[in-house]
Amino acid sequence: MGEHAAQRITDQPGGGRKGPSTPTPQALGRRLLDVLVYAKRCRIGSTLTIDDLVETSEIGDWKMPDFRMACAYAASQGWLVVQDDVLTLTTAGLAAA
Repeated sequence: MGEHAAQRITDQPGGGRKGPSTPTPQALGRRLLDVLVYAKRCRIGSTLTIDDLVETSEIGDWKMPDFRMACAYAASQGWLVVQDDVLTLTTAGLAAA
C-alpha cells in the first residue's frame, strides 16, 4: 500500500516541474537540417554561410550556443561539413532529412 501512495505523489500534475526545457543537441541538429533541406532547398554539396541562415526566421532567433550545438551535432552525424562559417550538406544529411 505504501508503494501506491508514493506513486500517486510523484504522478501528480506539476509535481516535477522545472523551468523551460532546453532543446537537446539532437533536436537542434535535426531542426538545422530541416531548415537547410526544406526552407533553403539545399541539395547534396550545397553550401550556406551563417549569414545566409540568419536571414531565415527559423534560425534567426537562435542563441549562438544553440546554433553551435546544432552544427556540432549535425557534423558528428555526418549530415554537414562545417568549415569556418560555411555549412555544406552531405549525402547523409539529405537522406536523414
